[in-house]
Amino acid sequence: MIWDTRLRRYAQLSSVEKKNLLNPFSKGYKPKARPNKQENPFYKELLSTLFRLRKLICLTEKPQHKDFILFPEVFRDNRVFCLPSLLHPKFEKTGIFYDANVLRNPTDTPSGRVQNFQAYLNFISGFKAISCISEESREAFEKHSLKPVGSRKISVHHLPVEKPVSTPSVTLRKPPLILCVSTLGYNKNHLTLLEAVEILWEQGLAFELELIGKADPTWTPKVVKAIKELNKKKRPVNWLLHVDQNMLEKKYACCSFTVYPSLYEGFGLPILESLVRGKPCICGRNGALGEVSKGGGCLPVKDQKNARLLAENIKLLLINQKLNQKLILEARQRKFTSSKEYASRVLSFLLE
Repeated sequence: MIWDTRLRRYAQLSSVEKKNLLNPFSKGYKPKARPNKQENPFYKELLSTLFRLRKLICLTEKPQHKDFILFPEVFRDNRVFCLPSLLHPKFEKTGIFYDANVLRNPTDTPSGRVQNFQAYLNFISGFKAISCISEESREAFEKHSLKPVGSRKISVHHLPVEKPVSTPSVTLRKPPLILCVSTLGYNKNHLTLLEAVEILWEQGLAFELELIGKADPTWTPKVVKAIKELNKKKRPVNWLLHVDQNMLEKKYACCSFTVYPSLYEGFGLPILESLVRGKPCICGRNGALGEVSKGGGCLPVKDQKNARLLAENIKLLLINQKLNQKLILEARQRKFTSSKEYASRVLSFLLE
């Protein structure tokens, strides 16, 4: 089901929305900075709302004995204020919790987003069961959530990652391509990464850096400005925006390794997405990043906020082919949780 912000109700998915779930990229998709905004202009949203009037879901009726409702997303709208009157009080509420990163550095986040997240967190504090995506996520939830009135179960279920159905037949780029796949937000630490690669370019190392991911309106302009300054010096760095799956697979296939310099995460899925494709990843070792990277295939950085330290690790993978091959082998030998396994574990937990 889908939440309609204008109707303030849940509705059944339309046939087009179901199709988009299976294939989110339309034919002829072109890279965009913020695809979720650009592909949904006002008139389309209004038409969708009109069509949903016939598909509204009633949740005020008393649920059956085993019924429960699962909220798998963070609410970035006014939903928390509407749901108490829309849900029958007997509905058992459950959810998936990702992180409380918004609360780490509230001064770097718009105040409205902080307030909205706190309201969401207060709402899910009363849920019967919460599935957290990492131990870091569990600790954050227990630290910031309200104490439950009744009983509450919390468990950790690491997110799944799937191997690509097919891998493009392309050769590694020369000079080497380094890939960074991530939203261009504050905690992703792109400015330090750009500072680190400039250190290496000044030393005369030959390589290219490409960033892939959607924009964060509050932080991305600073990253774009830094990229333009490097481009003026003829440095081979480029932001490819938000690309489709085919382009993403091509970039993974021809890169030598990836860098994920994020300061903190609820999980760190891009690390596993790199490893599942046999590509080593340079990343932090703190919190959830350490949980994900410790299984092999990664070159952990002691302090990813330190540009020189990050540069040293990048240089090491660029010049030490023996180490690179060792990490590739480790990545290929890792076991990854499939989507079916993840779904089974989460549902088993909730059904208890």
